Amino acid sequence: MRRLTFVLAGLLLAGIFNPSKSYAQQAEPERDIRALASSPQWLTTKVYIEGAPEKDVKANYPGVVGISMWDPQRNRYEFFYTDTGRSKYADGGGGYFLVTGDRKTHILVPDAGPTRTVVRRLEKLDSSEFTYSREVPRDMVANQSTVRIYVVHAPYNGPIKTAMSN
Repeated sequence: MRRLTFVLAGLLLAGIFNPSKSYAQQAEPERDIRALASSPQWLTTKVYIEGAPEKDVKANYPGVVGISMWDPQRNRYEFFYTDTGRSKYADGGGGYFLVTGDRKTHILVPDAGPTRTVVRRLEKLDSSEFTYSREVPRDMVANQSTVRIYVVHAPYNGPIKTAMSN
C-alpha cells in the first residue's frame, strides 16, 4: 500500500512539474459551412445528370427542388416548396447537417420522415453557389438504374419568406 502511495504521488508530481505539450493546431474557421449562412435562403436553380450539364432535369427530380435554409450555428437545415413556401419538415425536410472535415461530404440527418441519413458529395460551396451531387434512381423512380445528379443552388431573393420550424 505504501509503495502504491509513493508511485501515485510521484506520477502526480511528474505531471505538475512536466506538463505535456499540446501539438494540436487551432482549426481554421469552417469557411464552407459559413458560406451557407451568407444567404438566408437558397433556391434550386438547376438539376442535371452527370455528363450532361447543359440539360436541366429539375422537372424529373421535384423532391430535390425547393428553397432551403441553413443555420451553421446550430447545424440545422429546413427545406420549403418553391410555389407556396410551405415547409417540407414533416416529410424529412428538416434536421441536422454536417460537412466532413475534408469538406467533401455533406450529410443530412432528418428529424422526421422515412429517410434517416442522406449523404451528398459537396461539389461547390461559396457565397454565390451551393452545389452537391448524389446517386439516386433515375427520375427518382424505384427500381430504375442509379444516376448521379448535380443539384445547383443560388441565393434566393424572391418574394417567398420562410422561417425555420426548429
